[in-house]
Amino acid sequence: MTSLILSPSEQDFITRGVEKGFRADGRGSLDRREVTLRTNMISQANGSARCRIGHLGLGTDVLVGIKAEVNTWTPGEPESLGSIVCNVECSPSAAQEFEGRGAEDLNVELTQTLDRMFNGPQSGIDMAKLCIIPKQAYWVLHVDALMLDVKGGIVDALVWATRAALLSTKLPRVVVESIADEDGNLQSEFDVVDDAEDQVAIEGVENLPLSVTFNQIGKRFVIDASEQEEAVTQASLTVAVSPQLEICAVQKGGFLRGFPPSLLSEIMQTARRVARDEFAKFKELYETAASNQMGDEPSTGSTFLGAF
Repeated sequence: MTSLILSPSEQDFITRGVEKGFRADGRGSLDRREVTLRTNMISQANGSARCRIGHLGLGTDVLVGIKAEVNTWTPGEPESLGSIVCNVECSPSAAQEFEGRGAEDLNVELTQTLDRMFNGPQSGIDMAKLCIIPKQAYWVLHVDALMLDVKGGIVDALVWATRAALLSTKLPRVVVESIADEDGNLQSEFDVVDDAEDQVAIEGVENLPLSVTFNQIGKRFVIDASEQEEAVTQASLTVAVSPQLEICAVQKGGFLRGFPPSLLSEIMQTARRVARDEFAKFKELYETAASNQMGDEPSTGSTFLGAF
């Protein structure tokens, strides 16, 4: 996704370079730009994270907040499962084409992509553990993402930030009691413990996937395309891979063309290989972010922008 217009000579330079195994910024075909990750950015949220892929002013920057709410069960909904609700918005300041209603279609596409990766058994989260009382109450996790800057690789930055935000999310402990009514029938009631020191992590959150987006340029492909590379992209495909290196979701980007079958098969194999290194890199960045203990400070001013 880019409105950048390149001259024919620039397009030819990028395309020929990719086909011969080098890129304009010096990276290899399967190299990702520098990733910056921070957690606990929003004090009012149950979990939050900010991720930038690329250098300051030249990368894609996204902020994700997680808000947990207790919902009352209604007929027609799953009887003993919680749910995740995703919403993505692109800030008008992220790109000129986002002003007014320019980002509506992209917002919908990104929201659907995030929902397909994180809402359901493919996410690895145990949705049954988000149920408080079957047919009565359950947790809803609202995933709200804001794109602050867009310079290529928008889906991967969104997924990295969402995964970090969910890993940092803590839910209040819930006490469930069975109380007998006047007729002797047992009725279940629950109480949410309002204690910041008495909170629990989401079960199964360590199984959340990461995504690898492939952009076809000429006869070959690259991952983490820059804004210039996206301007000459013929097709894109995002592959979500679990920590067990299993493919759990595939999403085609908003380009008219698709990948040839031979290239598609190679992409699926490459996604697993790249994901192995991506998970190791994510773990290192997340542990560093969590150990900084920045979540206790206000998420405003220089603290909010410090690492960015």
